Amino acid sequence: MRKIYFALLFVSGIILTSCNNKEVDLQFEKDVMYEVYPALIDSVWVNAVLTYIPPPSPGVDPSEYKLNRRNESKKRFNEELADFKKRKFPVDLVILDKAISRQKGKELQEHFKDAVLSENNILDTLDYKFDRKKLDSYQAFHLHYVSKIYRRNEVKIYNNCCYSIRGVLVLSRIQFDDEKKYGVLTAGIECGDMCSYGYRIYIKKVKDKWVIDKIEDGWIA
Repeated sequence: MRKIYFALLFVSGIILTSCNNKEVDLQFEKDVMYEVYPALIDSVWVNAVLTYIPPPSPGVDPSEYKLNRRNESKKRFNEELADFKKRKFPVDLVILDKAISRQKGKELQEHFKDAVLSENNILDTLDYKFDRKKLDSYQAFHLHYVSKIYRRNEVKIYNNCCYSIRGVLVLSRIQFDDEKKYGVLTAGIECGDMCSYGYRIYIKKVKDKWVIDKIEDGWIA
């Protein structure tokens, strides 16, 4: 009986330690997310304006078309931004109120060559709710939180609640390397059925601060 008691005590200790480690890891991830959020949201909003270019018509040179469209988009963006600053009008964004889970990939190691990811380095499959006070403290954007990604006729929410809405912004959880020096996450703009585009965002720790290393196009539908 005594052996069984100590065995149960040992197993309980392991389970408790595992749970505590997960809580510590999740809090670390949240702290990093809130730290990079201002730079992340600035960059994603700019990229959403500059990089979303529909395909050219048949017979049009793709390179020249893309360059012209980027120049046009950049001009419009600068005009909008100047107007926002002049009126001190925050940019409205609709955002999913949680960080969603994402599949583990090799992008982190491919981008950061010295990143170490062991076999037991896995992504948690759970979503977590954002602390709205943390996000709202960056007042350059006026966030409208939603609990789901809207589809079809529900897309009217973009026009009803906000100015210049391009879709629901969705942020993923962060995948870190073993040493927690690097990380990768995704940001997507969901604008309806068969309408979405997103970015892969690489972050790294520099002098005890987390910064964005690169944002690259991830997908378009």
